[in-house]
Amino acid sequence: MAVIIGAAILNQALKFTFERARPTAHRLIQESGYSFPSGHSMEAFALYGILAFLLWRHTSTRIGRSFLILISIIMIVIIGTSRIYLGVHYPSDVLGGYLAGGFWLAAAIWIYQHYMESRK
Repeated sequence: MAVIIGAAILNQALKFTFERARPTAHRLIQESGYSFPSGHSMEAFALYGILAFLLWRHTSTRIGRSFLILISIIMIVIIGTSRIYLGVHYPSDVLGGYLAGGFWLAAAIWIYQHYMESRK
């Protein structure tokens, strides 16, 4: 929960920092708010990344782990691509969402691992 909630808070902070307007041409759906970074892309990276991290320990086979990573990557890419296709984000918004989501995910994993090691 901390990864998802933290990603949402970080996303809003970044949106209000950059205040980038959404694309206006070829929009298939109507969205409001700022464009950069893409919240859906950032949340997808954080969600599927943390799920892969947590399930990795319980998956013992190489095929199972490869499948886990592959499904996570596919979901993340599909969600980011759909935001561009719908016309509500520029490609740089999605890339920024991926980078911010990856940063937050890495920080959360580092904090978790540090906490678990200090308990031992």
